[in-house]
Amino acid sequence: MDIEELWNKALEEHNSGDYHEAHEIFEDLWLELDDRQEKDIVQTLAQADALAVHIKSGNMQAAQRLMRQLPELIQTLPLEYKGTGLIEIKKWIETMIAAIPLAGEPVEISSNKNPPKLV
Repeated sequence: MDIEELWNKALEEHNSGDYHEAHEIFEDLWLELDDRQEKDIVQTLAQADALAVHIKSGNMQAAQRLMRQLPELIQTLPLEYKGTGLIEIKKWIETMIAAIPLAGEPVEISSNKNPPKLV
């Protein structure tokens, strides 16, 4: 698959709620990119989908590990990429960062467990 096909497939999987598969495709896409800024955008989305998988499965320790990189990554996340709005996913990540501590007792996420669709 080329870069556009990978991007579209990742969006399709994310929007269908298959966050594990979306994460894998975003990682494949990341490997194909050369531009550091684009790699950071795709890495942020891959980690957001990994976070959704961990939250859904109740693996809060794995979710906490993602909190080591996600706060830094979202600082440079643009409002859109390749015609896809990223504002809502950025808000969701910020909400999860506030809800999931870096360490200590894992917390229960009661709402907004799933990230928003990427449109």
